[in-house]
Amino acid sequence: MTSLKFTKIHYYIIPLVAMVVWWGMLIAMLACWGAQGRPIYSFMDGKHMRPVFLSDIAATNLNPLFISCVGFQMIFFIGSLVMEYVLRKQHKLQPYVSKKQPIFAILSIVSAILAQIGILLVSIFKTSIHEKVHLSMLGVFIFFLFWACFFNFANSFIFGNFPQRLHPNHERVIFGTHKWQNLYMVSFIAKLVWLTIAVIFAIAFGTIADDSTSAIFEWMLCFWYGFLLLFWSIDLFPLAVKNYRVRHPEKFEENFVDNHKLSPSVSEGTSETDNEYTLQNAVSLEQQV
Repeated sequence: MTSLKFTKIHYYIIPLVAMVVWWGMLIAMLACWGAQGRPIYSFMDGKHMRPVFLSDIAATNLNPLFISCVGFQMIFFIGSLVMEYVLRKQHKLQPYVSKKQPIFAILSIVSAILAQIGILLVSIFKTSIHEKVHLSMLGVFIFFLFWACFFNFANSFIFGNFPQRLHPNHERVIFGTHKWQNLYMVSFIAKLVWLTIAVIFAIAFGTIADDSTSAIFEWMLCFWYGFLLLFWSIDLFPLAVKNYRVRHPEKFEENFVDNHKLSPSVSEGTSETDNEYTLQNAVSLEQQV
């Protein structure tokens, strides 16, 4: 059984960096609150709850940490979606197989930008001073994040629903005879499960009257959000595999032809001579990957 070989430093790292920063911020805030003796802050009007809301901790002297980490992950979150769009349009990743997909990708990016502006404003307007604005911007973040996910996940479904239009490119994305037995459909189902659980957490956080229970769901939702960045990373990962194969052909027994550069009709009907010629061109093109 051969091990998976891929370029270690590549585009897939972009969302992973954001995920590490986001989770690191959450852990740091919980740790600081615990180290301070789990205080109930003065602006909480004497509410006794365990744990307190993330927004309560972020309204203290840790607010600069909250703002900086939110801003950092904002850049990398949006950058991940933009990079996927660009790489697919350039045929470096599996190209879009439907005219709707580029439109969905742009709608996802626009929604992500609005969502991230919302969470940035959440971090700036502290709940201790601007509670109404803080909660309103939190609503903006959740609303537009849902649509950013919806359109991105719809693209995964289209890839999975039309496997005959895919260029597997030796990535072995199809593993069965049914059209839904492919890795793109698996990705869509995993994303759908993530979204369903996220919606449940969000509803529980917003509707449960008990503050302690509501706060628990808020923290669960915050950590769960990090897994979305992992999905973005997985979407970009195939390019790291392809990049390694193009740059190290001597480590593989069979020739690699970049079918992403070809139309389905061409890639299915080329002769051996044509394939060798295509390989030479693909290698020269992929030096820029």
